[in-house]
Amino acid sequence: MKVYPQEILDGLSEKVQASASVALESEILIDSDMAHPNKEEIEKTLAGYGFSNPDQIDLFYLNSVLVSTGWNKNDDVFDASEAWAARDTPVDKQFNYMHDESDIIGHITGSMVVDRNGNKIDSEEPPQQFDIITSAVLYKSWSNPELRERMSQLISEIEDGKWAVSMECLFSDFDYSVVSPDGGMKVVARNETSAFLTKHLRVYGGKGEYEGYKVGRLLRNISFSGKGLVNKPANPRSIILKTEEDPFDDSTSNLLIEEFTMSDSQSVDSVEIEVEAAVASVNDELETIKADHEAAVAGLTAIIADRDAKITEMEESAATLTSELEDVKAKLADTSKELGDAKAEIRQMIRTAQAKDAGISEDKIEDTLAKFDVVDDEAFAAMLDLIKTQAHVSLEHTRKEGAEEAAVVEEPVVEEVVEEPVVEEAVEEEVIEEAVVEETEAMVDVPEPVQNGFASAAEFFRTSVLKTTKNLK
Repeated sequence: MKVYPQEILDGLSEKVQASASVALESEILIDSDMAHPNKEEIEKTLAGYGFSNPDQIDLFYLNSVLVSTGWNKNDDVFDASEAWAARDTPVDKQFNYMHDESDIIGHITGSMVVDRNGNKIDSEEPPQQFDIITSAVLYKSWSNPELRERMSQLISEIEDGKWAVSMECLFSDFDYSVVSPDGGMKVVARNETSAFLTKHLRVYGGKGEYEGYKVGRLLRNISFSGKGLVNKPANPRSIILKTEEDPFDDSTSNLLIEEFTMSDSQSVDSVEIEVEAAVASVNDELETIKADHEAAVAGLTAIIADRDAKITEMEESAATLTSELEDVKAKLADTSKELGDAKAEIRQMIRTAQAKDAGISEDKIEDTLAKFDVVDDEAFAAMLDLIKTQAHVSLEHTRKEGAEEAAVVEEPVVEEVVEEPVVEEAVEEEVIEEAVVEETEAMVDVPEPVQNGFASAAEFFRTSVLKTTKNLK
């Protein structure tokens, strides 16, 4: 059987190929007490249908409805034209027990068609509704005692109406029979476009419905391959015929075909059908949940992968930025050092110029700058001003003394010269000390570091600078 792409996608490929046959159950018509016509009548009646070998002591004769056109309980649909074309195919096929082909208990001997009123159809044009009735025999003689006893029991129960038959057939294709909510029925050809309906068929695990429409499997190119003895028929027109009625006798008409009545243990309870529908519904829901779950997992997997990629990208970017930051820090450190060195050099040059301007000799400048290196520029300038002041006082005092000595020369007096260099130097130092004290007293409110600087400057001035200026004239 051809399988369409949509059915493959729906996972039905194996099911469709494996279900190219179907079994249908129907009632047995008992023929144990029937009167048999003569040879001519048999040949006339069974022409084209086959015939049985009557009155054999090792055979049990029975007639049954093999199949009826229309829908059965499995939602398989037998179209009138398809069933009519296959009406002769059941003859000489196996009769098995419970559809077990390894357990053959008889065979089919004849086939005929009757309308829904039980009348034999002789025309070549079939009605829309009819039944195919078959004659068959069961094997009564068995060498195995258990099989012989089983057959005796089966025949007894068949006569009590406890058994039915189930049709078996082969088919090469199928279409869809669709019934609308208002009861209208039409046939939808199975093709690539409509193949999605297969998964909704009950035989393939569906609920037998699609968007409010009932969907059945309409079999094509049927060949009846046998029948089984069963206790649960699927054909609602399972029948029991009276023993005096022989459907293969031309004199018989208006056969009474009733629905098969099963015991509680045999009946196909409506609850079972509801359970099947519920199971099919749950299966559909599970498939939907599974699909949603797989989609959600796929979505989350994609999100996680995207997040991981972004994290990796951010980590790589952070590593790059960290490296760049370290480079910038190193360059900044180098630049800061260069700037510090440049500032120190400029500061040294400025203070050197300031020291020269303050009158500090060349050989004392380096020591002076080193001694006051920790002093800020403002304090350093103040100290240089102090040095200038002290140097000026010393110089003025020296010049004054020089002028006084010159005046004394104009009126020379011969006296004994007594050198008092120590007294002269003490006077100079006293004058300078007075200037230093005045400057120091003026800096009472100046911060302590500056005062310390001035103290150091004064000491330095006394020990170093005065020695370079005391002999100036």
